[in-house]
Amino acid sequence: MKKQPIAVFDIDGTLFRWQLYHELVFELNSRGVFDAPTAELLENALVEWNAGLRDWHDYEMAVVNSLEPIIASLPIDVYNDAVKAVMAQSGHKTYAYTKNLAKSLKKQGYFLLAVSGSQQEIVEPFTERYGFDDCIGALYERDGETFTGTIIRRVPGRKHSIVTEYLGSHPELTLKGSVAVGDTEGDISILEIVDTPIAFNPSAPLFDVAMKKDWKVVIQRKNIAYTLGKEGKEQDGPFILEKTDRF
Repeated sequence: MKKQPIAVFDIDGTLFRWQLYHELVFELNSRGVFDAPTAELLENALVEWNAGLRDWHDYEMAVVNSLEPIIASLPIDVYNDAVKAVMAQSGHKTYAYTKNLAKSLKKQGYFLLAVSGSQQEIVEPFTERYGFDDCIGALYERDGETFTGTIIRRVPGRKHSIVTEYLGSHPELTLKGSVAVGDTEGDISILEIVDTPIAFNPSAPLFDVAMKKDWKVVIQRKNIAYTLGKEGKEQDGPFILEKTDRF
């Protein structure tokens, strides 16, 4: 049996221009699901992060910690309606480079797998829209038409094991010729196991690793993507501009 090569994409900040998880939480906030102190904390966290007064981790934790404590009391129909609203309002917000890359790899016969820390319910329709074959996101346990409050699948910090387990249960797929795209240090474990790792708009820690390992680095700003490559063979040598793509 001829095996199909796999391409693994992070989604938030890599294909989607923001964070699906965050958009969902703020949509729920606009629907009044949080109490006043939580709603105020969320709004202040976003303002402070945008103003450079709060770091990304603290802001992200404010978003995560607002939703998880109330999941068991959140009506599923309200949650589903918020998912639909986010898709309608923001489903088109993608980076041209990664969107075109996914489309090109699909045409070449790759199996497209998305692995995201955002919720399965919103990752699924988003990735289906862009031709992905499957996706793995955070999963909240359900009991009939209600959430139990238990998170039965978390993704951050587990991407390597998630992809490895997925490949183990899909023997028709192979890492030979594989591609992976990520934007933060949380994606390093996946980028390390594929043949073509791409650090897209990388965080500083990911950029440092990409530089040492000679991975492809792509920066998209507005309608131009800049692909960087190493100058010479020095491990800590500088990157130079290899090519530009216009969209």
